[in-house]
Amino acid sequence: MNERYYICDKKHKDVIYGYLDYHELKGFTFTPQNKVPYDGIEVSELVLVKPKFIKNVLKKKTKKKLNEYFAYLLSVLDDDDDDDTHLSLVIDDVERYKKLIINKYSKFLDKAYIQNLLKRVNILEKGFKDKLNELVMNQKQSYGRRR
Repeated sequence: MNERYYICDKKHKDVIYGYLDYHELKGFTFTPQNKVPYDGIEVSELVLVKPKFIKNVLKKKTKKKLNEYFAYLLSVLDDDDDDDTHLSLVIDDVERYKKLIINKYSKFLDKAYIQNLLKRVNILEKGFKDKLNELVMNQKQSYGRRR
């Protein structure tokens, strides 16, 4: 299958058709998560090259992900369920997310923002671990009281 690449040129307001080796481009690569059916061009991969665009996209992604984690943490803290399997999976996911920030996002974002982001992720991770420890201690106490 012949793959075609499109380059948008803002100065000339033209779309340049051609073939481009994306492995040589230095930029942030991601796949768009658009679920809307569209009859036009299907975008399977997008490479951002301009640093300002990369920062904007990464800041939106990290803000969205942190808000999801905070919402889940609040729901877990309010819930009195004794199931710790979901909590341990979320802790693993938060650790994976922290490694992703360090390895992938630190190339494109400034150090102060990365440190602030890691501080927030550590707070989340500590909250999840505290809740998991509390559940484990409650299970041990309830198990010890049985005969």
